[in-house]
Amino acid sequence: GSADPRPAVLSAAAPAAAVIDAASIAAYVASGEPLDKAGAYAIQGAAQAFIAHLSGSHSGVMGLPLFETAALLRGFGQPA
Repeated sequence: GSADPRPAVLSAAAPAAAVIDAASIAAYVASGEPLDKAGAYAIQGAAQAFIAHLSGSHSGVMGLPLFETAALLRGFGQPA
């Protein structure tokens, strides 16, 4: 077979949550914030206080890895 001519990039991210006590979890749930979030948190919201470490793309965790997207755009001759 022939190689796929379409450019591609991979973005990986690994957020590591701290150990969170029951009172903090209850307060976070009571805030309503996790109720409409995939995975019940948004790293750009209040839950960022629970993230002890992030390896990889912060914007990728939010949903669109901007560094990689910009690289693809530049590869197509578009401004990024």
